[in-house]
Amino acid sequence: MQEIEDPAPLSVWSRVAAGISGVTLCGAGGVAVFATDNQAGCVALILAGGLFILLTIGGNPLHSLGFGETQMRFAVQKRRQQVINSVVDASPEDARRTLEVLQAIDPGVTRDASFRYHSQRTYINLIVERFMQLFPDCTINESRRDRGNIDFDVMRPDMVISVDVLFHEEFSQHFVPTPSIWKRARKAGESSTPVLIVSNIPLEQAGYRSLQSARDHGVKIAFVHWRDERDDAALHTAAEDLFVQLPEEQG
Repeated sequence: MQEIEDPAPLSVWSRVAAGISGVTLCGAGGVAVFATDNQAGCVALILAGGLFILLTIGGNPLHSLGFGETQMRFAVQKRRQQVINSVVDASPEDARRTLEVLQAIDPGVTRDASFRYHSQRTYINLIVERFMQLFPDCTINESRRDRGNIDFDVMRPDMVISVDVLFHEEFSQHFVPTPSIWKRARKAGESSTPVLIVSNIPLEQAGYRSLQSARDHGVKIAFVHWRDERDDAALHTAAEDLFVQLPEEQG
């Protein structure tokens, strides 16, 4: 994982703007002390003005400054994006560790759309990597046009399964929604290729009942809760059970 670098020093124009803002805020705060009864607001204005003056003198942006329950943040977005960008060319394992550490030290990053996208892509890449290791004779087909929810196919000699990866941010959702499983079971029933659903969060009991009902009606579908290598055995077993011989015209 790359270390989070300190933000670059402020440019000359940024320091000038910070200085002007600082003087203006301090002046406004000083006037407000005599013109209003809102002493807390006056103090906040003066402190904010002092902050900008410090930025002008030092030339280095601050990460954050708290005023009671209010948090003023500086240069955070730039640092976040530097770290997120670092995972683009990283291995799936390195990318996962990088994103986990970033979230641990900067919980607010979970609201960043770029972080969410790369977290999902990293999880999919991890699943692809696990299949390549668990089934050395397989190839991965990630052509997903007109495939609905399917993320990739795992192809072995004359055998294939489709993999549907469901990634959810664990901080906001604890179980895969059952309606999502209903939808996928119906879609799988229209396909001749078995479907394996892989998710980083578990199913609720209603979801398992929906899957069992679909299997009772002949739908070739299964679910695996995969978090890391500790769940490889479950992933291998579910995939092995779903692999079927391709029809002759597809072989």
